[in-house]
Amino acid sequence: MDGTKRYFDGVSGFVGRMTPSQVMMLLGVIAGSVVGIVYLVGWLSTANYAPLYTNLDESEAGDVIGYLSENKIPYNVTGNGRVIEVPSGEVYKARIALASEGLPKSGIVGYSIFDQNNLGMTDFLQNLNFRRALEGELTKTIMQISEVQAARVHIVMPKDRLFREDKKEATASVALKLRGVSALNKRQVSGISHLVASSVEGLTPENITIVDYDGNLLSSPQAHDALAGLSSSQLEVRKDVESYLEQKAQSMLDNVLGNGKAVIRVTADLNFAQLERTSEDFDSDNPAVRSEERNKQSTAESDKSEEKAETKKDDNTETVVTNYELDKTVEHIVNAIGTIQRLSIAVLVDGTYQIPEGTTEEGAAATYQPRSQEEIDRLSAIVKNAVGYDQTRNDQVEIINIPFDRQAVEQDRQALDTMYTREFYTDIVKQVGIVLLIAFLFFYAKKKASKLFEALGKMVPAGHPQQTAAQMYDVPPPPPVLPPEQRKPRIGDRMHEAAKAQPDEVARVIRTIMME
Repeated sequence: MDGTKRYFDGVSGFVGRMTPSQVMMLLGVIAGSVVGIVYLVGWLSTANYAPLYTNLDESEAGDVIGYLSENKIPYNVTGNGRVIEVPSGEVYKARIALASEGLPKSGIVGYSIFDQNNLGMTDFLQNLNFRRALEGELTKTIMQISEVQAARVHIVMPKDRLFREDKKEATASVALKLRGVSALNKRQVSGISHLVASSVEGLTPENITIVDYDGNLLSSPQAHDALAGLSSSQLEVRKDVESYLEQKAQSMLDNVLGNGKAVIRVTADLNFAQLERTSEDFDSDNPAVRSEERNKQSTAESDKSEEKAETKKDDNTETVVTNYELDKTVEHIVNAIGTIQRLSIAVLVDGTYQIPEGTTEEGAAATYQPRSQEEIDRLSAIVKNAVGYDQTRNDQVEIINIPFDRQAVEQDRQALDTMYTREFYTDIVKQVGIVLLIAFLFFYAKKKASKLFEALGKMVPAGHPQQTAAQMYDVPPPPPVLPPEQRKPRIGDRMHEAAKAQPDEVARVIRTIMME
């Protein structure tokens, strides 16, 4: 008990010798430590929740929550009742348990519907399950797109007909729910259309309708029109060619004349006609032997006579059939698509500006000077070489030297300068105001804090005089203070006594020192 009492006495004495600011700092450290420990313990004891199911219907969410409540599984409901969360360690266990109960029932059905073998199923039900599975798989695939939050796919497969004229085409519709304010571009919509069309037999992209949950039509019949698509692609190719040629020529003119001194526009006529040509050329001057057939026959006859001896006659016959064929060359030519038929280039060139002699650049107005014809010809040659000028195509290049109207540019520049100056001084005023506000708050808080510390200092009891900090930490005490009669006389004491005894002498000495 004595040790405990001595410890508390030491602590109270230590606190009593502290200044009010030190007391407030100590209390703040203790309070912060307590709050941090409580927050850390609460954070460690709180379970980390993870989504169990998302995008559930209200009826499905009610069934899932009922099962979780019966089995005493903690859960949270977020997302306007469409998202159910459970502790992260219980997610897979809860899903397996809910799946064994057949929950959720209205989930997206895929090819897993055929995992259950149902004996006695008719062809109609089999085809219906196949269509449901196909719709579910397409829905899952479409929902993988980042901009799509939910999707529904409906496919109509017509019955087989005996006659071709009675046969109907398959159709499909896709309803999409997009995330937030995101939107699908034309390529993404076309990709969804071709995805669905490629997954269903007999379905074409033009028979697919895509809408969002607000009823807006995303797909367009013209997007699947072959002629419309070809025309749009031709226009894109033409724009790319013209932009490429303009960039080449503009970069060269900017390096020669400077930025903003020339403007160039290119119009390209492209040939998108696809022509296939097959030609056969015969060479009648150099015929070639294709085949040759030779038939040779020989016969022998004998003549007998009494008066003469026997004689023989040989008869040889040869037949030659020769087939000739003329040389020929067969060519199959397919013309390239998008070749340049003709180029039309228009170039505007600004002149030069000279300041009159004897005037300063700031106050004088520059005088416009047109460029010489020789310089215009050199610029024309540069443009022709940059765009690939071909005289056989009847290409045309027109360069006009006219003064540019820079009044709007000057007005914009002055407006920007005024805006910049206004923003500059506004920022300075804001910064000065912030500094003054911080200084005012600092001095105000300092004044209030000093009053608070004074009030707290009066409330804090003084420490016990019998036990000091030096005694608590075994610090040797300072040497004792002797009374004035027991101390040795010092120089100051001697001077004080001399001033009292001989004031005139001391005054004369001081006066002499000041004069020197």
